[in-house]
Amino acid sequence: MALLEVRDLSIRFVGHSHDEDVQAVRGLSFSLDAGECVAIVGESGSGKSATARALVGLAGDNALVEGSVSLGGRELLKLSQRDWLGVRGRNIGFVLQDALVSLDPLRKIGREVAETIERHRLLPRGEIKGRVVELLTQVGMSDAESRLGAYAHQLSGGLRQRALIASALSGDPSLLIADEPTTALDMVVQAQILKLLNGMKQAGKALLLISHDLAVVAELADRIIVMRDGEAVESGTPMQIFSDPQHDYTRALLAAIPSARTRGLSLVTGSGGGESGDVSLVPRVPVLEVGEVVRTFGKRAAVDDVSLTVVAGETLGIVGASGSGKTTLARLIMGLEAPDSGSVTLKGADWSALHERQRRPLRHLVQLVSQDPMSAFDPRFTVERILDEALEARGFERAGWAERRLALLRSVGLSEMHLGRRPRQLSGGQRQRVAIARALAMEPEILVCDEPVSALDVSTQAQVLDLLLDLKRRLGLTIVFVSHDLGVVQHVSDRVVVMNEGRIVEEGAVEEVLASPRHEYTRALLAAQPRLPERMAG
Repeated sequence: MALLEVRDLSIRFVGHSHDEDVQAVRGLSFSLDAGECVAIVGESGSGKSATARALVGLAGDNALVEGSVSLGGRELLKLSQRDWLGVRGRNIGFVLQDALVSLDPLRKIGREVAETIERHRLLPRGEIKGRVVELLTQVGMSDAESRLGAYAHQLSGGLRQRALIASALSGDPSLLIADEPTTALDMVVQAQILKLLNGMKQAGKALLLISHDLAVVAELADRIIVMRDGEAVESGTPMQIFSDPQHDYTRALLAAIPSARTRGLSLVTGSGGGESGDVSLVPRVPVLEVGEVVRTFGKRAAVDDVSLTVVAGETLGIVGASGSGKTTLARLIMGLEAPDSGSVTLKGADWSALHERQRRPLRHLVQLVSQDPMSAFDPRFTVERILDEALEARGFERAGWAERRLALLRSVGLSEMHLGRRPRQLSGGQRQRVAIARALAMEPEILVCDEPVSALDVSTQAQVLDLLLDLKRRLGLTIVFVSHDLGVVQHVSDRVVVMNEGRIVEEGAVEEVLASPRHEYTRALLAAQPRLPERMAG
């Protein structure tokens, strides 16, 4: 008998009326053995996270869950909430995507990891601290004992995720469910987390991995289930799925993965027209120059003697691990941070030395598209008000706002029906499109995109990347594209700079730097990148 048996699982979220009901999962069945990893993949709304939550009794008060879920022969769907408390942590460990949200901000890491041990009385009180240190060490946290008194916000993203995994393992569960455990982590930290999860599988843990990142699951999964609109449309081994996909949806997911081989192609259609254009044919006119810039925080130089030039009409990719200085450099370019020394010039004129009052009339020239538009929008504002705010800031006459609003929405693939919606009523991809529309309302010449697709599923990511390259071609935009995803950078960029510890360690044409890297750090980034099976990658 398999450790986990899921049979005909259906999940329906009940609304105020029958018309508002949402059938999130329909008739899902699979099994999972000890020492095995099954991955569920699919785009946002496919039902994969709803499945994960149902398996730990957290589907929600308005969820109607039917079917059978058996763990070690015990039927879970009939458990009371009190019974579930004895299962979660002890029999099933659950790792969520966002450790900063999952970990209690008011509780120290040591207490967080010890919670399951204490609740289930697994060890004498005097032995708990030693076990917590052991767990944190086991998940690769250096100097674990000194971290016991740290709060979640005091740890890096990678360390927070390790602490969350240690907490999930503290009850020694037989099954570990990891829901998007590496999303938004840089390649180096992602590789470390994947190695850690693989070690758990080798040690006999059963692992259910939920992810939209097909390259990640290729590294870890023994079997893959592809979900769409709540149903499993295909399943098989990684080699079967990646080398011989049977369903059109699976083929579309694979085609949407950005890489060097997709340069010049639309990720959505696979046809030509997604290219950024041949910048070698465009006069190389510098529009942005960074000269010997230094920016320190305390004793640490976040940006250390960085110089670069961005020419009109190109896309410059900036890559590096978390803490490499990418986002700080982007903020310096935006004029949101002032350099301690050095300069930033915009179209030949000093930009970084201006007072904000002097900079304000020029701000429309450089606009930001951030990773998380949800936090960048006022949640009370409708899309109409978000766009109107930008149009007013740009100085357009109110009489022309309605026409401009519609033109902006259409330019990013949205319509008039979205005007009355608030951010929480939009999907992740729709929110990012509104963020791009808001930036375009300012009539920019340069877009600074800081991890604009890192939190999006592969299908939505493909749509946003196609949109950005199409806008660049039609409007003549210059793009500074900050990302930890080398595949994305290879797809969109003309040139790339690689940052490590605040410095640029390598730069050049993207096809040269990422195909034949000279610096050992660039080679390490490439080595850490999850890879698809060879037959698919080729």
